[in-house]
Amino acid sequence: MLANVFTKSLRDRQVATLVGVIGVVSVAFLGLWAYADLDDQIAELYGGLPEGFLALIGLEVITDAGTLILGEIANLMAPMVLAGLAISMGAAAVAGEERRGTLGILLGNPKSRVSVLTSKAAAMIVLVTIGAALAGIGSGLTAAAFGTDSSDMHLPAAMLHVTAIALFFGFLALFLGTWTGNSSVASGVSVGVLLISFLAAGLLPLIESLSNLTRIFPWYYFNSSGPLQNGIDWGHLAVLIVAIAVLGAGAVVGVRRRDLKVGSPSGEFVNRMREHPIGKKILTRLAGKTNVSSIALKSSTDHRTLTTIAAMVMLYTALMVGPMYNAVSDVLVEFSKAIPDGLKAMIGFVDMASPEGWYTVEVFSIMLPATFIAVSAAVGARALAGEEENRTMDLLLANPVKRSRIVVEKAMALTIIVVALGVATGVGTWLGSLLGGLDISVARIAGATLLGVLLGVFFGFVALAVSGATGNRRTAILATAAAGFVAYFANAFIPVNESIAGWARLSPFFYYADGDPLANGINWTNAAVLAALSLAVLAATLPLFQ
Repeated sequence: MLANVFTKSLRDRQVATLVGVIGVVSVAFLGLWAYADLDDQIAELYGGLPEGFLALIGLEVITDAGTLILGEIANLMAPMVLAGLAISMGAAAVAGEERRGTLGILLGNPKSRVSVLTSKAAAMIVLVTIGAALAGIGSGLTAAAFGTDSSDMHLPAAMLHVTAIALFFGFLALFLGTWTGNSSVASGVSVGVLLISFLAAGLLPLIESLSNLTRIFPWYYFNSSGPLQNGIDWGHLAVLIVAIAVLGAGAVVGVRRRDLKVGSPSGEFVNRMREHPIGKKILTRLAGKTNVSSIALKSSTDHRTLTTIAAMVMLYTALMVGPMYNAVSDVLVEFSKAIPDGLKAMIGFVDMASPEGWYTVEVFSIMLPATFIAVSAAVGARALAGEEENRTMDLLLANPVKRSRIVVEKAMALTIIVVALGVATGVGTWLGSLLGGLDISVARIAGATLLGVLLGVFFGFVALAVSGATGNRRTAILATAAAGFVAYFANAFIPVNESIAGWARLSPFFYYADGDPLANGINWTNAAVLAALSLAVLAATLPLFQ
């Protein structure tokens, strides 16, 4: 497997792909298990929804639990997981090798930068394709095991669309990484575009005057045609393939400009920005000045770029959602009247017609936890394992500094970063509420955001613990992502079935979302549970890192 860059890249990422597939199939199992014997109720609940609602989640007809769960897998879970994997691979392909100082070793074989790029891109295509195929096969077999008839669903077509959208975002990260040389910028921007595209594809169709704008977002070409129930849309697929080809060609141009044999470093994109007065100010603000007065402050400033990008995405998204409510409030009222109590249980008993419910669905239910966990997992994984990979851990320990102090200060840095994301989200929600005239209580906004911060810190500490125990940054990220996905969907599916609803308390998401905190205020007991869980994981990290 080490014969060339291509096979080594396959080996390095095969475990990550397998973990992602297992996560997708596990969610399918959890959903089908939780919704067992509820086929009639689900058909009745979704059959009463207003026209157009199902189109927003990529489905046209839901007749049983199998249709619902496979729709969630094909339209949300699988694309998010595989796009995340592709972004990770794309961002690390060239920029990551440069950051770790290993690109010179590859180029010394000798290999050109273009050769390395194409080999890593080919590995990404193969792994994403295999991952989508395995996720589709695994989910289909799981549905069959529960007696679901999926013969009228086009699961292979849906997985082909999943492959295309995942590769689009992977090649976007690859493109950005080759032009900026910064893996954090490449991954952060790509994740931001992914989340905004996902939200826009769901929100804009509700506003008739803006519905055509969905065509500028890649997510529209992924599932607006309903590939799971209608089969492959070759036109939409062609748009994504062309976009992938353009990004790939742009990445080749970018990496050639970074190759000393082709051009000088002064021609690089970032250096050109530094030569421009406005670009220099932007880059200076993003880079900031690294604070070395303590490990915590230095670690927090080391992640300034990632934190800034994620915070801006959360701020602007929360800001936009407020004014949009007035444009869709009439539609939401119809939705709310048509949704029976049973379906409200599936979405956490949130009143979608209220401003608080609107914000919960669009910001606090998926985007906030996804962003907070992604950032905290990246920071937590790099905190210890990253220092070892960069061979800087010995420098820290030589000061001398106790290992326990390193863990505590790294945890402090992680907490500072997640709090910054929480402040951005809270401020954006408050300003969006003011702009939209929604009159959402500042105290409830603060309470809901605090729970989000505690959730993000918990999963960040999980990444920190795995990082300290294994010394492997990639393993820490994968383990945390897998835990987050399973915990999220367990809390989404299990409460629907009253006989097993109590098991939802095993998920940290239960304590984050229980009681609709944005509408009803924070439950301090739930906040205390999340804080206690975080401290317990941190305490366990200390002996693991010794």
